[in-house]
Amino acid sequence: MGFQVVAGDRELLLNISGWTAALTLRREIKIDYISIEEIRVGKFHFPWTVAIKRTGITTFGYKAGIFMIEDKKYFLAFHNENEVVMLKLKGCEFDYIVFESRNYKQLVHEIMRNCPSINLIENE
Repeated sequence: MGFQVVAGDRELLLNISGWTAALTLRREIKIDYISIEEIRVGKFHFPWTVAIKRTGITTFGYKAGIFMIEDKKYFLAFHNENEVVMLKLKGCEFDYIVFESRNYKQLVHEIMRNCPSINLIENE
């Protein structure tokens, strides 16, 4: 999966490469910390029956791309739906960004350090 998250002082930079970039027509996404309303970590259940794919790929082993789910715009990039970070955004191109992170605890710590008012929810 060609996806890397870089936590800066004012924003998250999502670097997208390889097939993921080609399939999603994106090379990067910048997210200001003040745009993040909520962080969820843990499981994300992909709603097969209501998701409408704009660009990308969906298989049982990989989800990447831009989707409309219940009138909300999502950017997805993950293999393991049990180890994802989901960012709920306001005032951005996407309403939600969902991505896999091997070290999500450290990433969440960095985000919370830069913007402590963000609500953190852990999904079981």
